[in-house]
Amino acid sequence: MNRPLVSICIPAFRAERYLPETLNSVRLQAFADWELIVTEDGSEDRTQGIVAAFAATVPQHVVYQRHDVNKGLPATRNTGISAARGEWIALLDSDDLWSCDHLSSATGLARAGRSDIIHGGSVLFESETGERLGVRAPSPRAVADFPRSLFCGDYVIQPSSALIRRRLWERVGGFDPSFRYVEDREMWLRCARAKAVFAYTGLETCFYRKHGGALTKHAAAMAVASAEVYERNSDWEALPRSLRRRSAAAAWRSAGRIVMRQDPLSARRFFARALRHQLVAPTTLAYLLAAAAFSFGRRET
Repeated sequence: MNRPLVSICIPAFRAERYLPETLNSVRLQAFADWELIVTEDGSEDRTQGIVAAFAATVPQHVVYQRHDVNKGLPATRNTGISAARGEWIALLDSDDLWSCDHLSSATGLARAGRSDIIHGGSVLFESETGERLGVRAPSPRAVADFPRSLFCGDYVIQPSSALIRRRLWERVGGFDPSFRYVEDREMWLRCARAKAVFAYTGLETCFYRKHGGALTKHAAAMAVASAEVYERNSDWEALPRSLRRRSAAAAWRSAGRIVMRQDPLSARRFFARALRHQLVAPTTLAYLLAAAAFSFGRRET
């Protein structure tokens, strides 16, 4: 069996509702030299049957595999990529969509240059209504200011829009399973620090489905994970030290503010971590004292 140029890796958890539409967007790709790997992460629904039905309608190689227990998104991405045979890995979440020229535009850049990560822009749409909510794509200014813009969050890459050279994934050690949130941003920063070459197609070829309430339910965990990402990269000497310290302090302060009323002890730790990066910070100190007061009040009651 010939090796494809691209291996499409889809992590799936309770994916039956949207997976058929996602797979149809794969079927409609103008670029045909791909294989598909769907990795189910411990859930029990119709995903396997949906993948089998799809495989019967396309000439490409299609693989279904599963974790017996839930391991989380980063580990599931890694499992799929470990089984891939292509030179390039196309990430696609089980509820996102591609335009028909997504792979052709990305592989055109792959063949033309020395890029390691190639991505398009992403259109955000509301899941229930289909309403267009906005676009996630780097501006010309963000492209010119790379990697600072990636560190600051101005250069945005939606995972489902990205192709990664397989040997880069191997070189950086894959996605970090310890991150249940913002694992993609942690990965992109690790790749940038490894001198990977990023390329933007300039086209909006990915459609990212937004589910109502998903972010608010996990806001605290996401804020802490974001702070951990800044902490990990606070020694990145390619960026100004003042920027690294200021960003890490702001991220820990934000995490502390989110959890302060529900978990003042954790908030105190987060504010203290912020102060390690920015000692002269009256606002952070005030939050730390407020969190201490909340903690004391809880002990009294």
